[in-house]
Amino acid sequence: MTRLTMWAGASSFIVGFILLGVFNVGHWLSGPRSVPGHGDLIVALGGGGIERLETALKLYEAGYAKRILLTGLENIHERNDRYDQHWRSQFLLTRGVPPEALLFDHTSANSYEEANSVSEVMGIQQWHTSLVISDPPHIRRLNMVWGPACARHGLECRLIATEPATWNPSRWWREKLWAKFVGMELLKLTYYTVVYEFPELFHIVG
Repeated sequence: MTRLTMWAGASSFIVGFILLGVFNVGHWLSGPRSVPGHGDLIVALGGGGIERLETALKLYEAGYAKRILLTGLENIHERNDRYDQHWRSQFLLTRGVPPEALLFDHTSANSYEEANSVSEVMGIQQWHTSLVISDPPHIRRLNMVWGPACARHGLECRLIATEPATWNPSRWWREKLWAKFVGMELLKLTYYTVVYEFPELFHIVG
């Protein structure tokens, strides 16, 4: 075998490995997800489109939980807005969700803070199971932060993915919205691993 043939073979393997990763990263980011089950609290995370609210409403109407908590309202006081006037609240209220069924997290600024804040509230209220809703490529990072947060408080967390019509885990790069989403998730996963996962691992080892 000539050196050129060896280099060509090695190059083909590397390119194939990279392409395999590109093709599968959408599926990897989308798991591990859970099937809906009865719980104490539905958590519709902030950001994204209308799909998170639609999924929360669907679960609520199906009787999976009697409460819906909305996150991503951290700047509401700066705008002098009221919780019930926020467009996300209005979406649910106008579709029959009573005001007393809505809860709000206005302090958390990211997924890590949301997981710990909501877990603390659930512990205080003696609630056990949450159904946390977000878009498919967000699930991997949610599992990284919600799993440990719930475990610390003895809680159960079910990660429920929305079903956006334009999301295709095998062709995520074809849609500008999802191409940007996946890119940001990969960056955030790297950041979360360094900031949250490594210190936790060192703490356990130590």
